[in-house]
Amino acid sequence: MYGAGGHGKVVCDAALAAGIGEPFAFVDENATLVGQRVLGIPIVGGLERLPGPAGIALLMGIGSNAARRRAFNAARALGYEVRPVVHPSVIIGSECEIGPGAVLLARATVNAGTRVGENAILNTACSVDHDCVVGAHAHVGPAVTLAGNVTVGEEVFLGVGVVAIPGVSIGAGSVVGAGGVIVRDLPPGCRARGVPARPVDRNL
Repeated sequence: MYGAGGHGKVVCDAALAAGIGEPFAFVDENATLVGQRVLGIPIVGGLERLPGPAGIALLMGIGSNAARRRAFNAARALGYEVRPVVHPSVIIGSECEIGPGAVLLARATVNAGTRVGENAILNTACSVDHDCVVGAHAHVGPAVTLAGNVTVGEEVFLGVGVVAIPGVSIGAGSVVGAGGVIVRDLPPGCRARGVPARPVDRNL
């Protein structure tokens, strides 16, 4: 399990519930965590502490989009397999695609024809309707509701309870604050909030 923070704990719990098998270790680049345990599983340090990629699969447990992207790319470059994690309560419709390293947490719903990119997160109880695209390294927060044909760009972060109407597009790297309602396309790299969600110049 790559990432020993709160999100990593939840992903580990989902992996165990799904019967993926008990991770033998948490990997985390924060050296001060070495020797501690999460859910009874030891934190051994960074990737360099592992014996190598042969026979080892990684699960991504990092919440920050940028940090998760860096970790995912580093792991893949070293030859590690990065597997998806799907909690057993998740509903996945027909003709959906789930990318490597994606994490789908408890009670997420993914309806027909949706594509979830590599290393993306669909967090607790979110709803992603038909024919959506969730880009690589994006994070769809808890209780987010995406109507049909919504496009979420790479590394987008959607805060708790965000709602998007059918057909809108959220540009890569954008952040939408909790409770925002997206009723029109948002450009790449913007920060937006409110009802309706509008780009803002200051931090959320």
